[in-house]
Amino acid sequence: MTALLLLSALAFQATAAAQNPDFGKWWKQFQAAVTKRDIDAIAQGVEFPLDWENGPIRKIQSASEFKSRFDSYFTAEIKKMIATKKPERLPNGGYIITWKARGNEYSIAFKPQGASYALEYLSEGPP
Repeated sequence: MTALLLLSALAFQATAAAQNPDFGKWWKQFQAAVTKRDIDAIAQGVEFPLDWENGPIRKIQSASEFKSRFDSYFTAEIKKMIATKKPERLPNGGYIITWKARGNEYSIAFKPQGASYALEYLSEGPP
């Protein structure tokens, strides 16, 4: 019975690993895209409307809006957090970075999508 449970656990881990792409590799590419301002690469896989809570901004309605107002959405602070923070893995397989600023807590999340990951949301709220 123990051997069967062990084999089941190993099979589950192998399946989970096959379904979860390498976030570290994707993260480095995402960081580079943000640094280079490669808006198309950043927007790849994003589902719009996108929740983006930062000051008066609450949603990004479309890819064209995202592209045309990119610098309003990806502020210097957000770019710095992406460049310097290490994302934490969430139980659902996604990742998140969190920081505090101006009396609020901010989180930017990334979700598994196919064989990759995608930007999921930015949230702002009390710490």
